[in-house]
Amino acid sequence: MCGRFTQQLTWHQIHQLYSLRGPELPLNLQPRYNGAPSQDFAACRLDEDGNRAIAQLRWGLVPSWARNVRMGTRLINARAETVHDKPSYGAAFRSRRCLVPANGWFEWKRTGHGKQPYFLALADGSPLSFAALWEHWEKRGEPLESFTIITTVASSGLADIHHRQPAIVDPDHFYDWLDPESPVSLLLDLVRKPYCGPYEKRAVSTRVNSVSNDDPDVLLPLSEKL
Repeated sequence: MCGRFTQQLTWHQIHQLYSLRGPELPLNLQPRYNGAPSQDFAACRLDEDGNRAIAQLRWGLVPSWARNVRMGTRLINARAETVHDKPSYGAAFRSRRCLVPANGWFEWKRTGHGKQPYFLALADGSPLSFAALWEHWEKRGEPLESFTIITTVASSGLADIHHRQPAIVDPDHFYDWLDPESPVSLLLDLVRKPYCGPYEKRAVSTRVNSVSNDDPDVLLPLSEKL
């Protein structure tokens, strides 16, 4: 699964990553070094004119039919194997797909001494994009837009850390993922095949276990922790 990730890209980096049109008008988003569910993140989706645009969405999908926002705490991840036919995700999978930019994510490896956290990122340090779905929920005039990250089986280079990983969309397939006309077979193919990297696997301090520790030091290699 993916329960924490980092998003500290500059607006310029996001603008370039998604080839956005128009001026660089950043949202008021703070860097996330230990980003967690229920927090807001930048996401790329198509606007009403079919152009790529950046939105501020809350992590934890709240379907339009949900009674309250608490449902989002259970829907932070959607499995690639079943995302297209689950009631909670099916409608969004068909028409509300987005990309969530990230620098990397955290997973916890079981050891004889407990769970050791690792920061996982592309080896060259370049940003990556999680395949995600978004929803609009509203009650008593209070709207909320939220998202879930799709996960798939771990690539061979990461399976020793955890058996699953976020579904990562290669830039060559951004158009396919966002295009409302893409066939389901293509979309499923994009998220079911794990992105193989290569990756950096960095053991980090258990400071990351607390969401209150949202600072650059949580990314330090274990041997360099403060």
